[in-house]
Amino acid sequence: MELTDPGPIVILSVLAVALFALLVMGWPRTRGRSRGAGMRAVQVLLLNAVVVTLALAILNDQYVFYATWADLFGARSPQVQAHHGGTVREALTTPVHSAGLPKQPTTRPDYALPEPGSRLQTYSVFDPSAARRVPVLVYLPVGYDPRSSRTYPVILGLHGFPATPTSFVHHNFLSSATRLTMEHKLAPSIFVIPQIDVPAEVDTECLNGPPGNPQSETWLTSVVPTWTISHLHVRTDRLSWATMGYSYGAWCSALLSMRHPGIFGAAIVMQGYFHPEFEPSYSPLTAAELQGYDLTRLASTAPPPLAMWVLASRQDHRSYPSTAGFLKAARRPLSITSVVLADGGHRPSVYEPYSAAALAWLADTLPGFRA
Repeated sequence: MELTDPGPIVILSVLAVALFALLVMGWPRTRGRSRGAGMRAVQVLLLNAVVVTLALAILNDQYVFYATWADLFGARSPQVQAHHGGTVREALTTPVHSAGLPKQPTTRPDYALPEPGSRLQTYSVFDPSAARRVPVLVYLPVGYDPRSSRTYPVILGLHGFPATPTSFVHHNFLSSATRLTMEHKLAPSIFVIPQIDVPAEVDTECLNGPPGNPQSETWLTSVVPTWTISHLHVRTDRLSWATMGYSYGAWCSALLSMRHPGIFGAAIVMQGYFHPEFEPSYSPLTAAELQGYDLTRLASTAPPPLAMWVLASRQDHRSYPSTAGFLKAARRPLSITSVVLADGGHRPSVYEPYSAAALAWLADTLPGFRA
């Protein structure tokens, strides 16, 4: 029974009613006035303690100050790690009913590198819905050879907003992956880092707008994966593909993986949120249409078979309330490992130190990333 389940509130409510009834009936009856008064005083104090605890439980159920028992008892710890939803095995083995990756390139493959000898490649990929070419960065593992038939797992790297793929590179995610690979703790992996929004200045929240508007979800879950398979030596099973993002990119990481578990087997979500937050200048969907993108609701009513690693900070008022509600709602086969920090706002210095831990978790979780 979890802290945010109905059970604690029901138990405390029954206990409060029972104590009140016993107090009104004057039970248990004792001999002696002083002894009886002492017993009543103890009952009153106990009843008050239960009522206060009940009130706190109701408030916690509404605002999710603490998502789990571990979260509650570790409130003074620098960080609390907990598990939510189902097991990792359930996330990996439950049948997926959404479209997966194409097994073969849809066009003649072109594995030539634009910058031979460099681990960081810059591509310009055509987005049909926007009718324009869009920058995509690719970070290759040590020893990658376009002439070899060896294939690699893929991490879709998702930047913040407003930003560009270069912003993702400037964080320590790539260096952490390189170090873990050298230490044989992570399989050599390819990072594909696309420009999320097309055009870049529009906050699309990684969603498809109505016809004539940006189609970011299609770009990131169809165009980019298909292009990747046609230009890089990559594996094509979902247990070898993952998303990784921070802030706005973390929302996109959660969204894309939860709505497309046939493509992605895991997601790393660093200080993200779990429902769309459009800017006033661009709001393409109605309230009814946005319900399909409420990930907290999805985690509760139709949880996908997916493994997630989620980082949040209690002091991050932009991210934590949404994250806490999402963790509370998670049901199997969705499997979530959460790390909740006691301190730290919404900034890179909070999540960057955990990039190695997140990637190590990925290596331990998805078979395609195991060293």
